[in-house]
Amino acid sequence: MREFSDRGVTLRWSEAINADGLSRVLVEAGPSVSSHDTLRLICSEDGGPERAIRGWPLLRDPQTGFQQFAAVLPSVKQEKTLSWRPVLTSGGREYDPGPEKAVQPAAPEPTKTAVTSPVLEHVAKFVVPFDSSFHPSGETPDGIWLHFAIKEGGTVEGPHLKGVIEPIGGDWMRVRPDGVGLLHAKALIRPSIGQAPILFEDTGVCDFGPDGYAALSKGNLPASVPVRLAPRYLTSNPHFSWMNRVQGFGIGEASLSDITLRFDVYSAKGISDA
Repeated sequence: MREFSDRGVTLRWSEAINADGLSRVLVEAGPSVSSHDTLRLICSEDGGPERAIRGWPLLRDPQTGFQQFAAVLPSVKQEKTLSWRPVLTSGGREYDPGPEKAVQPAAPEPTKTAVTSPVLEHVAKFVVPFDSSFHPSGETPDGIWLHFAIKEGGTVEGPHLKGVIEPIGGDWMRVRPDGVGLLHAKALIRPSIGQAPILFEDTGVCDFGPDGYAALSKGNLPASVPVRLAPRYLTSNPHFSWMNRVQGFGIGEASLSDITLRFDVYSAKGISDA
């Protein structure tokens, strides 16, 4: 996150996020900045002449007084590079970080044949607490089934996604005789921007270890177990339509001492992506 302060006004911005074929930028300005003020992106292609792209206001945080703006970067040819910086006009004054604060283009990516691993982009950190009164099924022909109901207090925190997890939904887990738990969870995120929620569905594995099944059948739970997840998202919220295209990869831990699932979700860009 980049930051610039001048005469009591602060601008904050980060790298652009690619969604729906567009590069979107989010900028926060405040305090005492309103939606009537103007936010522009000053862009330069390959160090050439600068041009201005006007942004539009989003929400204003009543606690911090920071106004959020969004803008879309212009498209450039593949062999060209684009640098940009936000400039705010408020109260007849201009707040310009200057070219030295501009977001510079990333180093050229290697050719597709040279890429050997995907690039991971952090989506958000999830903290999902569950009710302590989960219901084990006992041993069945299909393994041991556990149901965990989500309770209040869940949070989502990421560079472009913040919100809380509604206390509805839950996780239905089947533990195989080899100690591997197959989880299937559904829940709703109430984001900090917009009215519509975000539905997320997780599938994945939770490894209780080779002796985990026998321990669970006796009612013994370990303090924590590693989890690997494959989350998907669905929403009508226009601020988060990019999430409808995300296939996430989650890495984290299920703490069975406080019945809380904590994991980070990443979005992967592979060698076949444009």
